[in-house]
Amino acid sequence: MLRITPSPRLSLFFCQVCTADHRPRHTKSAEVAERAIGRRRKRMSNGSAIIVAIACAIWYVLLRQRLVPVKVMRAWFLLVNIVTILPVSALTKILAQLGLLGVPKYEVQRLCIRPLVLAFRIVWWLNPQIRMHVRFDLDGKGKQLSWESISLHHVAYIGNHTSFWDVYAFIALTPLRHLLNTRTMMKSSLRNIPIFGGIFDRVGHFPVYFKSDEDGNFDVDKERQAHVQEDADAHIGSGGNLAIFPEGAINKTPRSLQTFRYGTFHTIFKHRMEAYYIVHVGAEKTWPWWTMIGGMPTDVYVRLGRFPIDYDHEDSKAVSRRMQQHMQNVYNELLAETEGTDSKSA
Repeated sequence: MLRITPSPRLSLFFCQVCTADHRPRHTKSAEVAERAIGRRRKRMSNGSAIIVAIACAIWYVLLRQRLVPVKVMRAWFLLVNIVTILPVSALTKILAQLGLLGVPKYEVQRLCIRPLVLAFRIVWWLNPQIRMHVRFDLDGKGKQLSWESISLHHVAYIGNHTSFWDVYAFIALTPLRHLLNTRTMMKSSLRNIPIFGGIFDRVGHFPVYFKSDEDGNFDVDKERQAHVQEDADAHIGSGGNLAIFPEGAINKTPRSLQTFRYGTFHTIFKHRMEAYYIVHVGAEKTWPWWTMIGGMPTDVYVRLGRFPIDYDHEDSKAVSRRMQQHMQNVYNELLAETEGTDSKSA
């Protein structure tokens, strides 16, 4: 007689099927309930994300249209600064340790510049009540200037200084490829600002050691400054750029530029740098000199152009005076255009 022996695999299959078909009903119900709860949570999560997105869009529009009370704008401005710059301060402190691993100092500085630039730009992007308008002047050949026509190396950017916002504006409007090679001269005491001050050293800015913090006193400690100058010369000599505010401090009467300091122009002459002026009107309204919290609604108008220098026939002091007068003229023109007043009334 023929005897049929069932396959072990076939037996296992039927066992699994039978087990599945005979699961307790309460187990099936629990699984169905869990799936339903999961779908409900997903819908709620998606709905919450949509609500948050709509709320953010409404908030942005309200800020953009300046329908929010000024006090609220300033509180928002402060909050955004804290939320963005605090993490950057911590991150740059970590990145700075790469120098201990043999990473060149200049490369570490460039790494630290990237998150700092992003933080400053986020502050601008999230505060649309501050509107900036930039216009390029014609170059020496009568062509429209642009960032593409400005060299990445060996450039001096010279700006008027009316507000703490000046630095934000420069970083927001200047392409990263230019900023990576740019350092500035800054008052040494700014490095003592809690949390934020240390970033200045990590990105490679050059301190200026004034003998006194008294307004209008620009005498420097020549011995300490000599070492800083060596570092600045090395930076420029290797193709670096320099961004300066030759008025030396925030101008409390911005409609009349303060006398330019000669020292930095001596450096510009020493390295025969290409010079570009950056003149703006309105930054003093969004962040006046008398307050530590900005964010007030305003329009900032910026003009950028090349300033020709005849290095073979001019001296640094004469160029300093000539540039101050030229930038004053540009400022007056901006005032006339934006406020509808005669430039002489400035």
